[in-house]
Amino acid sequence: MNAVCSMDDVLGILARLFSDRPYCLLAWPAVAMILGWCVMALSPAAGAALAITPRTPRGLIGITTAPFVHANWAHLAANLPPFLILGWLVLARKESQFLTTVLIIAAVQGILLWLFGRKAAHVGMSGVIFGFLGWLLGLAWFTKATADLLVATGVLIFYGSMLVGVAPVRNGTSWEGHLFGLIAGFGLAWYLSLPWITTHFLVRFLSLQ
Repeated sequence: MNAVCSMDDVLGILARLFSDRPYCLLAWPAVAMILGWCVMALSPAAGAALAITPRTPRGLIGITTAPFVHANWAHLAANLPPFLILGWLVLARKESQFLTTVLIIAAVQGILLWLFGRKAAHVGMSGVIFGFLGWLLGLAWFTKATADLLVATGVLIFYGSMLVGVAPVRNGTSWEGHLFGLIAGFGLAWYLSLPWITTHFLVRFLSLQ
């Protein structure tokens, strides 16, 4: 038996990673994050143009692009692992809900940041990551399901320290993005738990049942 993977094996693994669900749902965004970091490294002006700049017309584009742009390698390295880990937990909850959940969290977080954030260039996936955190904690709070409670407990043990990231600071950290992401994720879990929403179209994608 040959213990060394051949190039064909590696290419096969990569092909499955980027073409097969559920892996591709995290693999492609991860690649986009790396490319966004490259853009910022090669041209800070181009990277800043992709940021959310609150209350400016140009900053609106950042609602869709800013999560993939990172200021430097340390910023990317801080965001990529929790994006993959918490993203996998969201994905494992129900694969069919993942894309809609991410899009709603990213859109709500981005809009709130554009409306109420400091006048600065806000970039990074951390707002979405905090949205994942809020969504997972919200599921546990509202469903009281054993599996959701266990996941939330594990998340708090390993990632609970993230919550200090919503405290107002002036060190260049987009704490508003963290806060609005947490609100978006927890709020989505709350919204879908309301009895009167059971016939709403979102429940077809994001039912807590």
